[in-house]
Amino acid sequence: MRAVSVRLRWAVVLAVAALVLGLMGAAAALIVNARHAALAESEAQVARFAAGSEAALNRALLGLDVLLASTDDMIDLWRERDPRPDPEFIGRLLRRAARQNILVRSVVLLDARRAVVAASDAVGARVTSELPAGFFDEAMAQSMPTLLLSAPTVSFASSERVLYAARPIRAENGERLLAVLQVPVSMLVGVVMQGADIPGLEVSFERGRGDLIIGTSSRGEARTRARVPALGDDAPAFSAWGQSARLSGVAALVVARPLLYPGLWIAASLPESAALANWRTERNAIAAVAALLIATALAAGGFSMAYLRRMSRARKDLARSKATLEQALGAMVSGFVLLDPGHRVLQWNGRYEEIFPWLRDIMAVGLPFRTVLEATSRHHLPDADEGMRREWVAQRLLLQRETRGTHEQMLPNGHFIQITERVTPEGGLMITYHDVTELRRASAEIENLAFYDLLTGLPNRRLLLDRLHQALATAQRSHQFGALLFLDLDHFKTLNDTQGHEMGDLLLQQVALRLRICVRAADTVARLGGDEFVVMLCDLSQDREEAATIARRFGEKILHAVSQPYQLQQQMHQHTCSIGAAVFGDVMQSAADLLKQADIAMYQVKARRGNALCFFDPQMQVVISQRAQLESDLQAAIAGQQFVLYYQPQISRDGGVVGAEGLLRWRHPDRGLISPAQFIGVAEESELIVPIGQWVLRSACAQLAAWSHDPRLANVHIAVNVSARQFRHPDFVASVVDALNHAGVRPHLLELELTETLVLDNVDDSVGKMHQLRTKGVRFSVDDFGTGYSSLAYLTRLPLHQLKIDQSFVRNLGTRPTDDVIVQTIIGMARNLDLEVIAEGVETEEQRGFLERHGCDLYQGYLFARPMRAEDFRVRYGAASEAAPEGMAEGATGPAAD
Repeated sequence: MRAVSVRLRWAVVLAVAALVLGLMGAAAALIVNARHAALAESEAQVARFAAGSEAALNRALLGLDVLLASTDDMIDLWRERDPRPDPEFIGRLLRRAARQNILVRSVVLLDARRAVVAASDAVGARVTSELPAGFFDEAMAQSMPTLLLSAPTVSFASSERVLYAARPIRAENGERLLAVLQVPVSMLVGVVMQGADIPGLEVSFERGRGDLIIGTSSRGEARTRARVPALGDDAPAFSAWGQSARLSGVAALVVARPLLYPGLWIAASLPESAALANWRTERNAIAAVAALLIATALAAGGFSMAYLRRMSRARKDLARSKATLEQALGAMVSGFVLLDPGHRVLQWNGRYEEIFPWLRDIMAVGLPFRTVLEATSRHHLPDADEGMRREWVAQRLLLQRETRGTHEQMLPNGHFIQITERVTPEGGLMITYHDVTELRRASAEIENLAFYDLLTGLPNRRLLLDRLHQALATAQRSHQFGALLFLDLDHFKTLNDTQGHEMGDLLLQQVALRLRICVRAADTVARLGGDEFVVMLCDLSQDREEAATIARRFGEKILHAVSQPYQLQQQMHQHTCSIGAAVFGDVMQSAADLLKQADIAMYQVKARRGNALCFFDPQMQVVISQRAQLESDLQAAIAGQQFVLYYQPQISRDGGVVGAEGLLRWRHPDRGLISPAQFIGVAEESELIVPIGQWVLRSACAQLAAWSHDPRLANVHIAVNVSARQFRHPDFVASVVDALNHAGVRPHLLELELTETLVLDNVDDSVGKMHQLRTKGVRFSVDDFGTGYSSLAYLTRLPLHQLKIDQSFVRNLGTRPTDDVIVQTIIGMARNLDLEVIAEGVETEEQRGFLERHGCDLYQGYLFARPMRAEDFRVRYGAASEAAPEGMAEGATGPAAD
């Protein structure tokens, strides 16, 4: 077998070599023959041109000679007409003669002294100055009159190259005259070239002694030299290759012919490179075709060799494949069975027997597959009768006849087997059995992760939205109302922060368990994330009110269950929740909108301290939307500098102004001036209070700097309220110091008002920040004192300067005894702690008198002045007020002073 393969390879090599050599020889012969043909064709073409050019040039020169010779007759005609010289008459004769020859530009008669006897035009009259040197003498010296041509020269009149033809003639009186005519070289070039279109052709009109008269080429006039190698006056015509071209000097075909007039030659030169230009293209084409054919032959030989090698390898691979097939089948992770066209067993592997161990003893080549299925049915249907087993076998055989690719089968041991059936080209059947049990378990786990909460096992947001969407559509069709309960644990963040996330997770798991117990099996309990749960109640009633009543009962049941104590790692904890409810079923709405409604209702419960249930009211949505719009307007107000500070004076016992409280106002572009009561709450919750508070601090410090230039206001301090979020901000101390430094004011003129709830919320943090600012000189006042839950122990630790009595107590002085006692107690306590006391909201003289009698230091209220702009404050209490009319200060103390 190997020897046969080697002989075949050598045969292919020899055949390809012979074909390549034959192609190369044929191509070379074609190229050589084409070259000879190209040279012969070029020689014949140039010879035809030279003969035609010779004849045309002879005719042209003969015409010029005849014109010159005819001047004798003109002179005779002159003498007959008028014996006296008449140059004008002979000039007209010459002009008429010149017009009969298109080559002639002008004709002139010269006497022996070179004087112009007559001329055809004004240009001819100046010919004596343009004749080449020696040409006149040479023409006049001819013993036998004949045509003489000059070398080309440039005409001064027309700036073009011309040559002159001359012939001596004799007048009647025996005087010797010279007839001269001017011929443009370009006109003569046209005669020489005869419109020839031979690429590369060079044509020369020359004298036998080597003077070049005209040199031109197929591309135009190409005179490059004054002289060329002499051809001789009497040499015969010749045509030869390998000569030097008459103009360029390159190797060329030269065809030279003598003209009718002795000593004149016409020569045509065709460079060999130009003659062979087309041949080179043809040569390249032949070479390319030959190369392509040779490459094709080599490729065919290569493919043949490769095919022979592949055939040899295929035979070896076939032998190896037969040896390794059994090993491959045994290594398959899938079971394998091959059936012939009669559905009898041909081959199987060990994995097939591992999957179906009950078939190990009966498998054999040629066994009908029906027998295999019958044995399998006894294991799949151990309790079935023979009829049911035969039906099972029939169904499996039907599946084989109607092969659909892949299907699954579950074994009695719980394993899932994926069965793939493929028809073989011979009409048999190849069946593979793949165990996909782990894949199915993984898919189930993935589905569980995608739709269920990992911590509680409850449906997650995705599954809830899907079920809620279906429930909404079902409610529309069945007219059965349902309800959605949105549940949020109260103070869950506190448990997470104090006890850790593990305790929080335990609580969430127990809450999930209690929620499942509280609802029906058809209801859905889901966890949205964090401590938020949702309960979806379906098919409650066809009456909306009754459905809401049933949903409330479920909600109260959940509130009770969630509020029961929890055992969390040997610790007992008690938690409550807030529930927002929304009834659905009467109008078509999206799942997201329904969740939003329940969420809004839940936050209403949160706002009322939680542990309750609230149903969604459309008015809630209006309030939420208004609140969102207000928050958006606040953000625009911060960016657009729409805030302004009003100042309410703080009056001492003697009636002097010692300070002012900076009160924030919002100058809305559409709604006008807005008081803080309408927007401070939203600013607090949205954390916009921090940038607003910083603006208030900077503005107050800037106002202190402005007042420092007024002698009556230089020592007036400004008090500003500080919110809890602003005070707890990590950069609060730095922001205050920066505002003071930037304005350049004395720190003790700035007074920060803090509520007692804020101060006592985190006493250590409060004391630390207050001491940092107190060392800088900033003063502190407790605002709304008496309304919170004060602790004297903590109060003594704070670096306070002042207590402010809340206006709710001041308002009822003299009418409610308890408020009288509270005010007296606050004033007494402040005295004992060496703190200044100021009362706000003083509106009547009786209130001021009561406070003064019991030792109050300072007063603030409408009795003295309403809050006013900084400019109005300066006019009323500053240096400008000294020029005010008498009684203005008293008028300023009334309630009407706004």
